[in-house]
Order: sequence, then structure tokens, then C-alpha cells
Amino acid sequence: MIRYKMFEREITKGDHRSYHVCVDKFGNNFDPSSKFHRIDQGLSDIKVDLSNYECNITLENHTSPNNYFHVSYLAKNLKVPYIERHILKAFDIDLYIPVLYFTRQFPFTKNYKVGFGYKIFKKFKSKFYDRVIKTMIKFDNYLNGLNSIILAGDFDQNGKFIDESINIEIIPYQNKDNYYKIRKLLLQDYPVIENKIEKYDKMFTDYTIKKFCWHTKIKLFDDREPVVKFYRTYPHNPFIKYYNYQ
Repeated sequence: MIRYKMFEREITKGDHRSYHVCVDKFGNNFDPSSKFHRIDQGLSDIKVDLSNYECNITLENHTSPNNYFHVSYLAKNLKVPYIERHILKAFDIDLYIPVLYFTRQFPFTKNYKVGFGYKIFKKFKSKFYDRVIKTMIKFDNYLNGLNSIILAGDFDQNGKFIDESINIEIIPYQNKDNYYKIRKLLLQDYPVIENKIEKYDKMFTDYTIKKFCWHTKIKLFDDREPVVKFYRTYPHNPFIKYYNYQ
């Protein structure tokens, strides 16, 4: 069953757009004529119980040439604080760190992306460490509890961290006032295009937490400007009862 969609749009100078479709579990969620069907059925062949997790599929489009899937912890079940080891192994991820989510291309390629917390990131001795700390401090007043900043990076097939970029996902308190504060900060400190982010203003005119969940992501590179993206769910906020979305 399809639970919700999440729309993603770059608000810096690039044109990346995509949407993620969340399902209860992989398999039998789409009509055979749908482009999602082949991916959904292929992933259902991996016989593992994902009932404690969020499962998403993202289709290729003119701004993103590959198909991806995502499995996320996202505080759905407090008894399972991270993605369990046997789940990672089932998807050919050979890591021994606490994983909050992972993203893989479908069909599988050698590399993959994994989300983790600050304490794990610190162990990587990344070239981005100082910039990540400054970003975390900058947004600290707007954060939404435990795991409200999720860091994510790429890993090779041997589980080695690839220190070429780092994602900083910022999950803020879900209210109108916070949106405008973060909007101002993004325009002030990052190469965000104002007429892109202002498209969201009307969505916050009478915003309530039940309408949709929103967050932003800042991707850092060492050879170019940061990329900033805005995310929102549709047609409602599916995380309304999760402890880290308030």
C-alpha cells in the first residue's frame, strides 16, 4: 500500500526534482504498467521483514538519471533504534555502524549512501568536519529533538567512507514561524535562489503540522558551492506521531 509521497526540489541554482513514494513493504503496490512496478517487485524478492521501517522508491527523471530505493529507521519503532544488522546484510551493505537509513540504486551498483549521527561521523575524520559543526550550531535553535540532524555519506562496496561530499539533513520544529526563520538563514548563508524558496511561502499561510512534514538538506562539497534542497510530504504529515517530528 502507498502511504505517502515526498517531493524533493533543489532551491539552489540546479534543477533537481524528484519524488519518493513510501510503501508499507515492497511488492504488489503498483499496477504492472507503472514504472514503479519492476523496482517494487524486484525488491520484494529480498525476503526480509521491513515492517519496522520506512520503505521508499524514487524513479529516474530528466534531472536524476537513476532509480533508487531507501530504507529508513525514522523513529517508527522505538524498540529498534537503528537499522538491524540482518537488514543491512540482506541489501548487501557491509557496515558495522549505527545506520539511520540507506539509499541504493536499483539495480544495485557498488556504492551506496548511508545516514548516521554526529558521533559516527566524527570517527571518519572527514575533511568536512569543521563545516558540519558550524552548520549544526547555526541551526541548533530550530531542531526537532533526537536525530533532528542526520548526516549521510557515500560508501564503497567494502564499507569505506567516500569523503567527497556530505549531506546534512535538518529536521526542524514543524511550524510556520520556524519555516520563515530557516528560510531567512538559508538565503543569508547559502546560494539559495529566492524565487525558488518563495514558492513554498503560500503553503505556510495557514500551516498546521497535520498538513505536511517539511525539512531541508544541505550538501557540502570541497570543490563547489553547497547544494540545498527542500522536502515536503503529500498529502499529509505521515510522521505526526513520531517522537522526533513535533
